Amino acid sequence: MTERKEVIVISVSDNPEFRPRYNGSQCGKYRIGTYKTGRKHEQFPLDIDLNGTLVIPGWEREILCDHEKHTAFAISATMNLAATPEAIRDLLARNINPHFERYELIVAYPEPLDSSGKESGILVYPESPNSHAVIQQMRDTHS
Repeated sequence: MTERKEVIVISVSDNPEFRPRYNGSQCGKYRIGTYKTGRKHEQFPLDIDLNGTLVIPGWEREILCDHEKHTAFAISATMNLAATPEAIRDLLARNINPHFERYELIVAYPEPLDSSGKESGILVYPESPNSHAVIQQMRDTHS
């Protein structure tokens, strides 16, 4: 499920620290600073997957995830946003994470999900190369 989190960034590190999933792992996230949510005082570490996390300042519910708007979600391990592809491209132009490269996983759902079980999303960047099974199936279906 696509997760959208609104946070207030408290600090940004000059030297992001790699945090492996487990000891000796090559997989993990980078700690880039600290954040808090809403009016709470408690601060949390800001850990992101450099190539797979969008960081968009001032989002403020401009575009919702599929499950937030349509009360249902596509189980597809993709980034599912409830807007037109054009609106999503405009939003992504404001991304400040220069390492983000997972554009092939972004799927637009301007309308509620199709209850027939067929994939009703629209690939936002259909030209992006990938080997993701769901994206390949969507390309085959729409071509």
